[in-house]
Amino acid sequence: MALSDSKLKIKMDKKYYIIGGVLVLLLIVAGALFFTSGPTKSKTSGGKVELTWWKTFEDTDNIQSLISDYQTAHKNVTITFVKKDVSDYEQQLVNAIAAGNGPDIFSIHNDWLPKHVDKMAPISDKVLSLRMYKDSFIDAASSDFVKDNQIYAIPLATDSLVLYYNKDILGSAGISQPPTTWPELVSDVQKITKVSKPGSFIRSGVALGTSTNVNRAVDILTLMMLQNGTKFYTDDQHSATFDQTQTVPGSNDSFNPGAFALTVYTQFADPSKTTYTWNNKSDFSIDAFTQGKVAMMLGYQYMVPLIKAKAPNLNWDLWPVPQISKDVDKVNFANYWGEGVSKASKNQVEAWNFLNFISSKAELTKYYAKHQLVASRKDILAQQVGDANIGVFADAALTARSVYKKDANIYEAVFLKMIDDVILNNYASDQALHNAVQQINLNLQK
Repeated sequence: MALSDSKLKIKMDKKYYIIGGVLVLLLIVAGALFFTSGPTKSKTSGGKVELTWWKTFEDTDNIQSLISDYQTAHKNVTITFVKKDVSDYEQQLVNAIAAGNGPDIFSIHNDWLPKHVDKMAPISDKVLSLRMYKDSFIDAASSDFVKDNQIYAIPLATDSLVLYYNKDILGSAGISQPPTTWPELVSDVQKITKVSKPGSFIRSGVALGTSTNVNRAVDILTLMMLQNGTKFYTDDQHSATFDQTQTVPGSNDSFNPGAFALTVYTQFADPSKTTYTWNNKSDFSIDAFTQGKVAMMLGYQYMVPLIKAKAPNLNWDLWPVPQISKDVDKVNFANYWGEGVSKASKNQVEAWNFLNFISSKAELTKYYAKHQLVASRKDILAQQVGDANIGVFADAALTARSVYKKDANIYEAVFLKMIDDVILNNYASDQALHNAVQQINLNLQK
């Protein structure tokens, strides 16, 4: 029996509605797949994932346990670790990324993010939130590796400046313990220094004051400026301000903290000062220390094995860096590396999952047990403070700070010249500082 025209029309309409609904559903599914796929996603659904990790200063043996632990839980992931020589590492990294054959994961120095952030992929908030990052890692990491509330690197360890001192030299000068403040250090230097003739030292009190023969001179001067309350930039970091005077709280007196710090630093190489104890003719600071020619110097933890190797019989120890006063909050200076993920990586999610895993408290605790480094995590630093070998570095990390550098190489060159302008060219500290600000601003404006 044939259907009437009206019944046939109703049946055909239902058919088209069903087909249309299926097509709409298919379009929605296809759209979802399109927008959730792409090179930023990891092939983690059972497919094979290969990650390459470039890092400086670290041997494969020390890293392997971190890699093995992750691969045990993620059978489809293979991680290849490559140790790089720091001398040309940055250029190698830039070239490799530009050529399209860079690593998935790579180390960056805590000064490098402004220069290389365009090459890096931030971690998803679902993997590690900013709140958790700030609560877990040293405060310096949040200023060094976070931009626009996005995390670009995770540190596995940290390092901070401390005072290295020769116990025999201090004892011979009648000094019972190392200085805790800069005024105390100034006093001790005058007791220790011995001169054979003008400009020649039999024994120096401290390796400070010059540029090229003081290890990490720029870091030390920056530390002293931070301790004195120097404001380095405007809030938007578009202009340098470290040459500006400030009003002393509670009075109408003005004070230039940057110029004061520069004067304190360079006084040790100024022949007109009673603190004259070091000059450009002195040996490199680490060599002078290991040879027993200088009583004190500032340095990082990475120098410990070097000193032990160069001078196994030297009677020396470690002490916190001097502060401007015993009554102010401590300020130290950080120097460390973080691990980030390349924007060009096709496995960004898996790379960040790996970094988040190995930077956990459990994994880093095992890592430090085999390789004694100062922790990047606050919850481990608290345990390390009492350690006889690294306790002074762990304590320093809790108050360590850093300074923004758009280009760390330019910052370094400008500050070295600033020191030389005072010592070699007889510039007043405020003039040398003003010239340095102009040079930094030229870089900021590029």
